[in-house]
Amino acid sequence: MDARLAVRRTPDFRNEEAATLAALNNLEGVALDSVAVVNLYDVFGATQADLDALRRSVVADERVDEILSPAQLEGLLASEGRSFLAVEPLPGQYDQRADAAEQALRLLEPTTTATIYSAELYVFEGEADMRALREFLINPVEAGEKDMSILREPELGEVEPLRTYPDFLELNDEALEQLLADNGMAMSLADLKVVQDYFQSEGRTPTQVELSTLDTYWSDHCRHTTFNTELTSIEVAEPKFGEQLQRALDRYDELREANGRTHKPRTLMDMGTIMGRELRRTGVMDDQEVSEEINACSVFVHVRDDKRSEESPWLLMFKNETHNHPTEIEPFGGASTCLGGAIRDPLSGRSWVYQAMRLSGSGDINTPRSETLPGKLPQADISTRAAQGYSSYGNQIGLATTGVREFNHPGYVAKRMELGAVVAAAPLENVKRLDPQPGDQVIILGGRTGRDGVGGATGSSKAHDEDSVARSGAEVQKGNPVNERKIQRLFRMPEVAQMIVRCNDFGAGGVSVAVGELADSIDIYLDRVPLKYAGLNAREIAISESQERMAVVVKPGDAQAFIAAAAEENLEAVVLAEITDTGRLRMFMNGEVVLDMTREFIDTNGADRAQNVRLVPADSTPAPRPATVLDALRRYGSQEGMIEQFDATVGRSTVLMPYGGRTQKTDEIASVQTLPVPGGTSTASVMAYGYSPMLADESPFLMGAYSVVEALSRLAAVGANPRDAWLSVQEYFQRLDQNPELWGEVTQALLGLLEAQDKFQVAAIGGKDSMSGTYGDDLHVPPTLVTFAVGVMDVADVRPAAIPHGEFDLYLIEHTPLASGEPNYEQLVDNFSSVIGCQTAAAASIVTEAGLGHALVNMAVGNELGVNLASVNLASSVHGVSIGSIILAVPAGAAAPGTKIGSTNTTGEFTFGSESFTLEQALAALESEYREVFPLNEDFNGAEADEALPDFATTTTGDVPVAARSTVVETPHVLLPVFPGTNSEYDMAEAFEAAGATTEFHLIRNLTPEMLAEDTQAFIAKLDQAEILAFSGGFSLGDEPDGSAKFIAAFLRSPEVAEAVKAFVNREGLVLGICNGFQALVKSGFLPYGDPAKLTEDSPTLAHNRQLRHVSRIASTRVASVASPWLSSFEPGQQHLMPVSHGEGRFVVSEAEARALFDAGQVAFQYVDAQGEPTMVAPDNPNGSSYAIEGIVSADGRILGKMGHPERFRDGLMRNIPGIGEQDIFANAVNWVRGK
Repeated sequence: MDARLAVRRTPDFRNEEAATLAALNNLEGVALDSVAVVNLYDVFGATQADLDALRRSVVADERVDEILSPAQLEGLLASEGRSFLAVEPLPGQYDQRADAAEQALRLLEPTTTATIYSAELYVFEGEADMRALREFLINPVEAGEKDMSILREPELGEVEPLRTYPDFLELNDEALEQLLADNGMAMSLADLKVVQDYFQSEGRTPTQVELSTLDTYWSDHCRHTTFNTELTSIEVAEPKFGEQLQRALDRYDELREANGRTHKPRTLMDMGTIMGRELRRTGVMDDQEVSEEINACSVFVHVRDDKRSEESPWLLMFKNETHNHPTEIEPFGGASTCLGGAIRDPLSGRSWVYQAMRLSGSGDINTPRSETLPGKLPQADISTRAAQGYSSYGNQIGLATTGVREFNHPGYVAKRMELGAVVAAAPLENVKRLDPQPGDQVIILGGRTGRDGVGGATGSSKAHDEDSVARSGAEVQKGNPVNERKIQRLFRMPEVAQMIVRCNDFGAGGVSVAVGELADSIDIYLDRVPLKYAGLNAREIAISESQERMAVVVKPGDAQAFIAAAAEENLEAVVLAEITDTGRLRMFMNGEVVLDMTREFIDTNGADRAQNVRLVPADSTPAPRPATVLDALRRYGSQEGMIEQFDATVGRSTVLMPYGGRTQKTDEIASVQTLPVPGGTSTASVMAYGYSPMLADESPFLMGAYSVVEALSRLAAVGANPRDAWLSVQEYFQRLDQNPELWGEVTQALLGLLEAQDKFQVAAIGGKDSMSGTYGDDLHVPPTLVTFAVGVMDVADVRPAAIPHGEFDLYLIEHTPLASGEPNYEQLVDNFSSVIGCQTAAAASIVTEAGLGHALVNMAVGNELGVNLASVNLASSVHGVSIGSIILAVPAGAAAPGTKIGSTNTTGEFTFGSESFTLEQALAALESEYREVFPLNEDFNGAEADEALPDFATTTTGDVPVAARSTVVETPHVLLPVFPGTNSEYDMAEAFEAAGATTEFHLIRNLTPEMLAEDTQAFIAKLDQAEILAFSGGFSLGDEPDGSAKFIAAFLRSPEVAEAVKAFVNREGLVLGICNGFQALVKSGFLPYGDPAKLTEDSPTLAHNRQLRHVSRIASTRVASVASPWLSSFEPGQQHLMPVSHGEGRFVVSEAEARALFDAGQVAFQYVDAQGEPTMVAPDNPNGSSYAIEGIVSADGRILGKMGHPERFRDGLMRNIPGIGEQDIFANAVNWVRGK
């Protein structure tokens, strides 16, 4: 049967409706009295048992949701004075909510064949301009309006016949131009004429698959055609920097000669990579891995293994990636797949990605919506949705993002910049670099192919106009981080990684590029590609972007073993292609040849391109500099409300939190993480960036040079030696066409980059370019060259930017540029050496274009300090000190390099010459620009924050003795179930192993009903061999359908599993649930009752955070009870600083139930304020949990659940958070099992 299920929050939980109402009423012509938000699930082919299971355990949580009957839904829609709008994903787009609902249903009803589609219904009461509401609520790239009058499955269309081109060989230029337009192709007429010549030589016309594949292969996105264009002449006509530019150009030619490249054309690509060749030639850089398999920047490093007390060889990889075009038109999907794509590059190199940064470029996010340009989304919408998309992907896959910044420049209205950068590592022994041989098999692994993503490469290579959003829907995919996490786990296994001959990730070119690039000769069988749905033709299968997928070459004898290993990790894998020796790329569809071309022709990359270049002054005027320090704080303000959405602690590797100090207000200057060594390591990787939009407007040459200066300065300040750094570069410029002066902009930036690399003797060994930052005819992105610098160091040497609380002297190691404005490289090299050699600095930071005053305020606010800068005048404080200058904070009276310029104070007073202000004023200025669009935690404090907690919630339970375990086990065994979406299992395992336990992962796979049934029975059997059961953090099926941990809760509530877990606890087994695991234990009824049968609609639950967004920060908690083996070493009232990272962590409980929990000693932990008192006030209570409850135990104390993540901390981590330490529940549990 078919049915429509409608779910709405109960009145106490309609904060999303309130937030939606407020946002809609900001629209012109809208004055609503109320808005109802209803989740719709259209279910097809269901049984009554399916529908009952969906209602009971999948689509709704009876404690926070109500399911509307058909009559109630009809009444809601038909009421007088109301209007409505239903929004559904476009056919073929990945719908995570519907997918999660189907998978959770399959868990409860294994034989179900039901299909589910989701939508959101908005019901408005009041004055409603429906046009404005539609524009706000529907992005046509990803969604459309749903017809509420019908209930039927969306039509995905029939197989579209491939086009033919019978007259192609005879077409003249005008007809070829028309063919390009009719087919929406990105290649040029010259390219198409090369194609025509080739097929004339082949004696046949091309197929549509061949034309589309060439268009994809030869796109700027895939083949960097702009950067590989020959620069036939370079004229220097820049009066201010002419001498410097000519000098850099001459040096470039010298390097070409020294490296034997004078026979090759001068290109932007050659200019950008020549220094890497030079430093390899001279032996200065002898640690780069060079191979045919180019997935990401890759270098050899030695890594300390704390467990073995020895060093071992590893590969460190890093990669930067932009998704500017997709994010501009569909911000959530574009930004999420930006990170997904960045991850897959080093992942295809068999390395584990553990560190991320995100830089973005936006127009003014406070621009009134009425000023939005035609065909564009409002800047605030792009910024908020992109932040949600990138953070959602990283949070779900389990990737710590510890460097986030959004640049504001009016040029980014032309097209947003969405830039992700990641760092990864793997033991050297895991990675084999081999050449594919005839007969080798190519396996396609991971997600399925659909129409979403068709044309992504060519779309990203085009300039855009006001119609781009409407016509580009198929080019943007929704990412599926749950699937990519599975690939990460698979490639982490040495036995699997060592089977891989070569690997390529599926990027914008889909099968055609990902598989086609693996070898010179290959046969591909498109009909073997797993599809999301029927109806795709050969062209669509060949070029669809296909996120979360890998193409893997293995030896014939390893194919079945690899596929079996993939199945164990809940992944689909099939043999798709075979390596041949024909010299041709061939594709087959149902026995028919649809592509057959020589590799030699494909690798021509189309017509030869040549361009004259002219270097002229920048034609833009930099924005006026701030007049005061407070003005600088406003312009370059805190982005805390945005950055808190990114999980910064997953992976048990974060050395510096994004915001440091006891108030977490100091913005750190670099991302620092320890490498992913099982058991821990003191070896950390550092990633930092350099970019100045102000310099971009002044001079592309200076911008390129200072991007290196700034990036290396950040490394030096944090404690890493810049001389040992590796660089990667991101270029983003307007569409160049054939304009010599626009080509000159890019050339100037690269010459500045080249000179800086040469002077510092460091090199860019990778990068990415995007040359399509144009909207219409006259709106362009600013010249953008971002340099990323990566280094390694020991965690003991890491310096935070946050100055510790107390009295410190401030020293400036100043960089004085040359008279021309160029960097003073000789001085900078000396300065870096002084900074690295300084042993007294407790904190350090750098001067950026925001100025010295801004840097000092930032260093001080985290620990509530002030700054006295009596010896430096106001003008110098604002903009008189150059990029590259470094500030050191040393204990009062201690020696330090540089010039003493002032000191800190503990009164929170700031003095910069004639300008003075307070700490409160400084914070108000810092938080003013982004706060309206990205509110802070404290902006969500409601009436409950002003009310005192009742006495029962402010006292602790006394020291209650915990009964000893009747059976002692010397080495406890911990079973860690891993569900789709679990992402903290390795952190949890390491924490238990450090306490002396052994651990075992058990995957719950859901590819087929048979797998699910098999794994369920195996889980029950393995419980008999364990003493501890631990549910790790993560996002069970992406916290869908519309609620956290529903899949895991459904698993736990299934009768067989529920009885097995109860029996396990009854025989003195211990159970732990952290974050997503806590959510599952509460929603299943194991907490607080120990039995799912006792769950009622009045039971406690975990709901969306008060802020309706993810929160990642450090919270302070206290021990409220010790009535559990998990709490046995603690003292009542003892405090811990605790990483929290969740979107649904608000513990909601009635007063009566809360009183009962406190009276029984079942409240384990509470959020507390700076005085150690339980609090409802944000940010101390980070999610709005009732009675400040952070964790609870069962009545017998054997089951513990908590939102905070003690498993993410170990010695050496989170060094910029004063007072942080272990909360060792793991040792408590292990010792109890041991009888200690």
